[in-house]
Amino acid sequence: MKKDEKEILNTLREEFRAIGVKSIDSKNRINLGGKVLKLVFTKTKADAYKIFVGEEGDILLRPVVTIPSREAWVYRSPKVLKQIRQGLTEAKQGKTEKVEDLDEFLEKL
Repeated sequence: MKKDEKEILNTLREEFRAIGVKSIDSKNRINLGGKVLKLVFTKTKADAYKIFVGEEGDILLRPVVTIPSREAWVYRSPKVLKQIRQGLTEAKQGKTEKVEDLDEFLEKL
């Protein structure tokens, strides 16, 4: 187990509530069902789950959002990420400029 995964488990202080019981099918699968997935997706927009197993067999599914590999470089560069977030904030505030000649504009960058 990775260090960050151990930290997650060691600092887990969430309240859990029972929302149902699911049986294991003939292929050893558990279907969480639409109600559970809708509840989690509404809160997190997760498209995958990291799986943790406790010493007593408890299973924790941590929602995660995957990033396409071609876009991961943005998140590895704090400066670029900051600039993108700043640009999005400015766009929401209506601070935009119309560019007449896109090629010329890009050359100046």
